This record gives sequence, structure tokens and C-alpha cells, in this order.
Amino acid sequence: MKIKQMLRAIYSTKAIYELRKTSIFVTILVAIFLGILQMTPFTILFFGTQPYRQDIQTWALDDDEQRQFIASFPEACQITNAALVCNEAENFVIGEHVYVYFNEPAGEVANGLIFMEAYFTFNAYPQAYTVSYLGLEGLDFGYLQTLDHGYDILFDRIASELRGILVVPFVFRIYQTGIMTYFIYILSVAALAMLLKFGQPKFIKFKEMLNVMVFASMLPVVFVIIIGFMTPAFSTIIFNMGTPLWAYVVYKKHILPGLQESSNEEIEKKECD
Repeated sequence: MKIKQMLRAIYSTKAIYELRKTSIFVTILVAIFLGILQMTPFTILFFGTQPYRQDIQTWALDDDEQRQFIASFPEACQITNAALVCNEAENFVIGEHVYVYFNEPAGEVANGLIFMEAYFTFNAYPQAYTVSYLGLEGLDFGYLQTLDHGYDILFDRIASELRGILVVPFVFRIYQTGIMTYFIYILSVAALAMLLKFGQPKFIKFKEMLNVMVFASMLPVVFVIIIGFMTPAFSTIIFNMGTPLWAYVVYKKHILPGLQESSNEEIEKKECD
């Protein structure tokens, strides 16, 4: 019965009002679930390769530099059986800050690639990742140079490898941040909403207001899930503005009339006495 009522709270202000006396333990569980849901669109975006294209985010090479980057590779090198097959030892620099080494151990490199026989290191300051060649299996650097988008092909495959390493900690970090942000926001809005008690002889308790805020956030979270895949930034605005607005509708339709009714009953009781 409680679960059905919670589902009704997505669209029903009356259901939200009736859930104001829900136990704090249940409310916390619902809040955690909603905090996870509101971050789901952002999380799914991290399963693509684009968030891991740190060459774009950090190196910021222009089109000419990208073509030079690929053209400077030794043509006879390739990845076979998860290892670099390359008889050449070579290094070069693109622009002023991106360094590439083949079969040469390098010192500290802020930005660049270091290809060794059994692994390669991808550096995008301040991060550095040492990765196996499994995701680059079959890559032929000479053939890569003949392709129009050889640079993107190489780094899309590198991004796929980085995704395998980083996606789990990224997801945990996103959800932890989402849940913490959700709790801080709901607690803050509920505390501000308690200012409505001024001028009201009897007012709902903070726990009840907190429950109203949590269940009033269910409808905005639904919109966040729908819209977040298209415009994640706008979905945050919807949640931050939609929750207090929907809670205010609950206040006007149910909480305030209940307070007025309670006040009238108290006045009538005093007159009878």
C-alpha cells in the first residue's frame, strides 16, 4: 500500500501530503534512490568514449597538429598479440607540449604518449595512465596514416581502453556526489520552508516538511531522467526549481488548509469553553 502511495506521489499532491508522516528511515531510503536516479543520465553519458577523450580536453591539438601527430609515427610499427612490434626507436614533439616516444623510456612527460613493447603510457596532465595494448590489437600505424581520420580512430580506441579502467570509479564518484548533493539540497530547502511557520499558531514539524520535500522531488526527478539524456545541464535546473515549486503547490492545496482548519477548531473549542 505504501509503495503504491509513493508511486502516486509522482503526480498527486494529495499523496505527497499523506506521506508527510512517513518514517525517517523510509524517507532516507527513498532519498538515496532518488539521488541515484537524478544522476543516471549523467552516468550513462560516461559509458561513451567521448568523456575519455582527454586528448581533446587537455591537449587541444588543432587539425593541422592532429595530422602532423599521425604523420610523424614510424610507418613500420604495429600492434600484434598485445605487443608493440617496432624495430625503430624514435621520439618527436607536436606543437610545444605533446611528446611521443617509441621504444624509448622517457622522463617526466606532462602530455604525450610513450609506446613501449608491452604497454603504452597516455599522459594528459595531471593524469597519467599505463595501459595494455589489448584495445589496440591489430593497429597498423602505417595504415593509420592513410586514413582521413586516423587521429580520431587511434584516440577513440585509447578512450575505450581508458573507459574500461575508469568507468567504475567514475560511476561511484558520480553517484556519491549525486546522493550527497541531493541530501544537502533537500535539507536546505526544507529548512527554508520552515520559515512559513511564522504567523501560523500550529505548523507541521521539520520531519514532515522534509518528507514533503523528498516526495515532491519525485516528479522533477522523472523529468530529469527524460530530459537529462538530451540536455543534462537543463535537467539540473528543472530539478532545482521544480522541487520547491511542486512542494509549494502541496503547501497551498493541503498543508495550509489543514493548518487553517486546525486553527478554526481550536478557536471554536475556546469559545465553547
